[in-house]
Amino acid sequence: MSRNVEGSKRGFGYDPAMQSLDIYADGVAISKMVGSAGDINIYSASTTQLYPLGTRLVVDDRIFKYCRAGGAITRSAGVFNNDQWSVTNEEPNSGAAVGATTISVVNTAATANLYTGGWAVIYTSPMQVRRITGNSASDGTDCNLYIDGGLDVAITADSTWVTAYPSIYYDTRTASTIGSTARNYISFVAWANQVVASGSYYWGQTWGVACGTVESIVPGAAVNSRRVCFSPNGHLWSGTTLATGVVYSAQDAGFILPQTASGTGDMLFMLQISP
Repeated sequence: MSRNVEGSKRGFGYDPAMQSLDIYADGVAISKMVGSAGDINIYSASTTQLYPLGTRLVVDDRIFKYCRAGGAITRSAGVFNNDQWSVTNEEPNSGAAVGATTISVVNTAATANLYTGGWAVIYTSPMQVRRITGNSASDGTDCNLYIDGGLDVAITADSTWVTAYPSIYYDTRTASTIGSTARNYISFVAWANQVVASGSYYWGQTWGVACGTVESIVPGAAVNSRRVCFSPNGHLWSGTTLATGVVYSAQDAGFILPQTASGTGDMLFMLQISP
């Protein structure tokens, strides 16, 4: 592994098994670049976690993030982040000084590293947001969150509110796994190109060429209709043909790519979730 900072595990390296050029931070490959999809199988899933969640993979002009399926996933549709306020939204039992990189939060059931790659929001004044690099297992009352930068403002025990979230790629699901009303309150974080069993790991596409099922008139069939949005089911809506009020609140999915004509649209689009 190459190093660009003396004494650190940061830089570029080559993974001969996957034939990928990797970018390392703190000894972990956070981004992988391959020449073709065959070098890393982006169309299959694994019951074993092979990379940190959120690892970025570049294949031709597409971008993927390493995800975990929290429920069974179907192909050719968006997958949403099923996480909510799953650690706490209350005052920690212990304080933390300025510069601290460990926060103790109330959690009775966390397993070790459950929140790796997630986010901690510390409600000091001003608010602080930190990436979670790991966590201890709960002792039955609390667990420790390890964050990527020291606190600028101290945490006061039984006073400062803290909310923590796991990686947005930890519990990804197909919209059909929840009720129709709940689907109106979700956000899609990736696009699935494969069937994935619950609890398995896979590469979810977040940028680049994709194709999906349309639940409106086909995008491109109306004049200046180039935008596509996610429907609550994770499929596609034509972004310029929704009812007033809906079009402005639906999550953008990207834009269609082929030239079209009046009455004739297309479903090949440029996915735009996370570059």
